[in-house]
Amino acid sequence: MKKEQFVYDRTIREIFQEIPVYFVKLLTNKEAKELLETKFPKVEEKQADLVVRLDDDTLFHLEIQLYHDKDMPKRMLYYALLIENKHKQFPQQTVLYLGDSHDKTVNYIKTDRLSYDYDVKYIKDVDCEILIESPDINDNILSILCKVKDINQLLKRLIKKLDELPEKKKEDYIRKLLYLFRLRPSYYDIIDSDVKKEIEMSYVLERDKDPFFKEGIKRGMEKAQAEAEEKLLQEKKAIAFSLLKLHDIKTVSEIVGLPESELEKLRDEN
Repeated sequence: MKKEQFVYDRTIREIFQEIPVYFVKLLTNKEAKELLETKFPKVEEKQADLVVRLDDDTLFHLEIQLYHDKDMPKRMLYYALLIENKHKQFPQQTVLYLGDSHDKTVNYIKTDRLSYDYDVKYIKDVDCEILIESPDINDNILSILCKVKDINQLLKRLIKKLDELPEKKKEDYIRKLLYLFRLRPSYYDIIDSDVKKEIEMSYVLERDKDPFFKEGIKRGMEKAQAEAEEKLLQEKKAIAFSLLKLHDIKTVSEIVGLPESELEKLRDEN
């Protein structure tokens, strides 16, 4: 679980190296105008997922989570204090969950002397049409995590945009796209074969870890194995048919490795 969270954290933070403008607006209804530093000084070094200054000069802090974490309120309060210390302003905060679960999660700390809370949102509840329409490829890629009306149409538009990028940058964004696709493996069965093929042709790294290729490889191996087994069975039957003219069923069964019932059926059919 921790390894998976690390993979998604790294992927999200790579995307957040530039401001996903529409993504921020979707969550705050405001424009992000400045990307702020997210690394904080030691005692213990911490790095937030995203901190931006909005168009009304307030700060917005976003943390992306795959799973619920009972210690999240303490972590968020800690981030809030670090952000205030670094940028001299307390931020508006949101934890955005990427998974399917909608279990209730505690998003506050309340004691006799402290009252603190933050917003919680679930990406699959968010209508991401604004992300699909964004001119920013980062917004477009993040849109696959939301409610998507037509995943094939979205992927075709993404492929078209990716084709306009320099080769190295294109491969990097496809890698990010496929990392995020692991959170939505159910899409595989509804994606058109021509769309899968276009993505497959565009990407050669770590295929065995991605749902597009993992399922395809599995099906290909199963088909090849079934064809090989059928061919072997037919060969055994042909040999058995010849031997049945010379030997009894029990002897032929021992020679070719087919059950006697199968040989009786073969004899009767012929």
